[in-house]
Amino acid sequence: MKKKLASVLAVIMLACSLPWQAQAAAPIVSNKPHKAPVATPPAVSEARPVRAVPEPAAVKADTAAKPAAEVKAPKQAKPEKKAKKTAKKKSKKTKEKQSKVQVQQSNWRLKVAQQKLQVLGFSDERPSGRMTEATSTALKSFQKQHKLKADGELNDATYQKLTWEAFAKEGIPKVKGKEIVSRAAKYKGVPYVFGGTTTKGFDCSGYVQYVFKDCKAKLPRLADEQALQGIFVTQKQLRPGDLVFFTTYAPGASHVGIYAGDGQFWSASSSKGVMLSSLKDDYWKQRYYGARRVLITNGEVYK
Repeated sequence: MKKKLASVLAVIMLACSLPWQAQAAAPIVSNKPHKAPVATPPAVSEARPVRAVPEPAAVKADTAAKPAAEVKAPKQAKPEKKAKKTAKKKSKKTKEKQSKVQVQQSNWRLKVAQQKLQVLGFSDERPSGRMTEATSTALKSFQKQHKLKADGELNDATYQKLTWEAFAKEGIPKVKGKEIVSRAAKYKGVPYVFGGTTTKGFDCSGYVQYVFKDCKAKLPRLADEQALQGIFVTQKQLRPGDLVFFTTYAPGASHVGIYAGDGQFWSASSSKGVMLSSLKDDYWKQRYYGARRVLITNGEVYK
């Protein structure tokens, strides 16, 4: 009986409590505006690391670069000092080259002078291109005889006089330049023949040799051999009868003619045979090699 009564009371009490629970669960309605709930960012898990966003290349370069104060730039020489050093090196090399050239020229020149001293009877020493006591003594004797400064040195005046005196002894005497030019004109129009040495046909050196032979003067057969005869003269010093040389089909003196005066010369040209040409013509002007005086009568050469 007591148990039944207790269970009835429990049912009644349960039924009375249900409306209160329903009321508590229902939302509270209010006339006042309310704020929207702020979303809270999810917490980052320590187990899963955050994926980094790659930086732009420029940012990386800037970040990776060391501060200017820390980077040591290589030492550079000042432009002025560097230029001066370069200039000194160049000038030194140039001086060395020039000195070598001067030594070579002086040796060759001295050897020629020794040959001329032999020709003139001032020395019997074999030409070597080296200044010896015997050469110096011979030079002093020559200088005294020709009223030059007797110091035993080979200066320009001594060399020039030596060359002329030896030429005056070995050159072609008595024949005059006008005579040579007159004979050269006589063969105008003779055709060109390679290797020709007669009036049937001349090559350049054969023609010159023939003209001089007509005047009882001897010259070697070839142009490069004729270029070694006599003494050197400039274009301003040219006189009728001097020889003029050109570089044509081969290096060096490969064509020769006879200077006629007024800037003209006679030669056996390959195109028109024996003819009168001008030194001012573009063809000959570009190929001019030099000139030699082989006639003593054309006089001593002065600078």
